[in-house]
Amino acid sequence: MTIVAQAPCRISLVGGGTDVDPFAAKYGGRVLNLAVSLYHTATLIPHPAKTITITALNKTIIVESCARKLIYGQDPQFDLVRAIINHFRLKLSSGFSLTITGPDNVLGLGRSASASVAMIGALNFWLKARLTKKQIGLLAADLEIKELGWAGGRQDSLASAYGGINLIQFGPAKKIIVSPLKISPAKIKALQQWTFMVYVGGHHFSYHQQEKLIQGMNDRAKIAALQALKKSVPLAVQALKAGDWPLLGKLLHQAWLDKKKSNPVVTNKFIDQVYDQALAAGVLGGKVAGSGGAGNMFFIIPPAKKPAAIKAVTALGARLIPFNFDFQGVRVNYDY
Repeated sequence: MTIVAQAPCRISLVGGGTDVDPFAAKYGGRVLNLAVSLYHTATLIPHPAKTITITALNKTIIVESCARKLIYGQDPQFDLVRAIINHFRLKLSSGFSLTITGPDNVLGLGRSASASVAMIGALNFWLKARLTKKQIGLLAADLEIKELGWAGGRQDSLASAYGGINLIQFGPAKKIIVSPLKISPAKIKALQQWTFMVYVGGHHFSYHQQEKLIQGMNDRAKIAALQALKKSVPLAVQALKAGDWPLLGKLLHQAWLDKKKSNPVVTNKFIDQVYDQALAAGVLGGKVAGSGGAGNMFFIIPPAKKPAAIKAVTALGARLIPFNFDFQGVRVNYDY
């Protein structure tokens, strides 16, 4: 049997950061995000032997026995894979090979969440664990946050598991509500025409960025910025449902300003230069995807002005990233 699971990446429109504890647990957070057609794929092939072969990041490692709990820290790049296997370890009756593939331009788009949701989707199918999409998304997040101790929120993995456009509420306390938005095909097409995304390069570990965010959650000004981000989410939902793209752009611009106040490391000189150039070319609003500091930037702009804006920011060194929206979330195929 060959099991192939695929999970999308995501763009967080507004509210990112309010899903991170302790802010979410204390005040409650809101996030509006959408899944995009950039995917990680997990290919799982069971076999009779007890060994586990893992191929990812241009490297292959072999685990001698699936009966023992895997140890973290030996190769930190594979710790998330080990955490997922450990979670399912008691259900394993044999070994398997697992290959994880994905694009190289998805920094800031929830790449680790997309990969982990795909892996969990494959193991969930093979082992008949019967996890729901919400359970898959929360498991992926909890393995990063609780098992591995990585700082972060839960929106990425939920967006990847569900697909589509979602309003997600976090807290207060442990409450999490995922509300998929029903947007007409005509408005989805219009949103695609009013948006574009570019890759600005750089590198970061998102949990390092999130650690900086968490460290600032005792600062009144940064808490106020997070509260402003949270308050903008219902307005962005209304604009999205109404197809009011200029208002959505305005809200996105203000959200980016508040995001920088809540965590200054989300930007740098080059990101600011690209953003300023985009505004000069007619962009109404935009942001760096994810925890920031590197990766992808997403913009809203009138369609007639989009070609000139793309030309202006790519002239600085940014790279256009074509994408569509994904409405399936995690999905699994198999072949005997």
